[in-house]
Amino acid sequence: MAGTSAVDDIRKVLRKEIVERYAPGDALPNERELAERFGVARNTIRETMIHLEAFGLIEKTKRGAKVQKPDFNAVFEVFAQHFDNSPQAMGDVLNFRRIVETGAAAFAVSGVDDEILKRMENANRSLASALTVSEAAGHDYEFHLCLVAASRNAVLLSLYQVMAVTLRYYLEIGKTRRLDTEAACAQHERIIEALRARDDAQLASALNAHFDHSGSVLAAQAGDRTGAAS
Repeated sequence: MAGTSAVDDIRKVLRKEIVERYAPGDALPNERELAERFGVARNTIRETMIHLEAFGLIEKTKRGAKVQKPDFNAVFEVFAQHFDNSPQAMGDVLNFRRIVETGAAAFAVSGVDDEILKRMENANRSLASALTVSEAAGHDYEFHLCLVAASRNAVLLSLYQVMAVTLRYYLEIGKTRRLDTEAACAQHERIIEALRARDDAQLASALNAHFDHSGSVLAAQAGDRTGAAS
């Protein structure tokens, strides 16, 4: 196996083998053994290992590469760096959240429990008192993550968790304006009330009002940026 696509080809083979044959903590063959197996130079194997490490599949130790428990955050940290702050990108992320959370709402009404409601209340209180934009975005994310968790859909919850870096980045938008944050907290309260009442229609209305507000915040921010640039 050689040529410019060697790294990609080897990465695909090893990625498949790591998933199917290895457990976290298992050691991979060393560079010399892999180079002999694939018929390439050790530099090609080193580059392949860099890719596998970037995707959170392995970790380098003094004794060689070991398989690690999948860490999707590492992937999305890289992924998030390629998002821009254009109105189109911000709108796309907002609509992604609207689709996911309004879709989860009907299931959340039947799946929510007192523990999740308490977590949502705590997150909302922490959002209201947050001292930094980053801290506020983290609490905002936690609130919405709880709503998704209430749906009891493991696939949906995993998707929202691996998107954490990107979602928190966009949730920072508008957090510098106290009135916007206060409005969001009030809307969160209505979402909590609807969940506590197990009221589908009330929850759908509260969520749509919240996302409409978020859309207006994004539009205002985009307008401010345009005005500052002119």
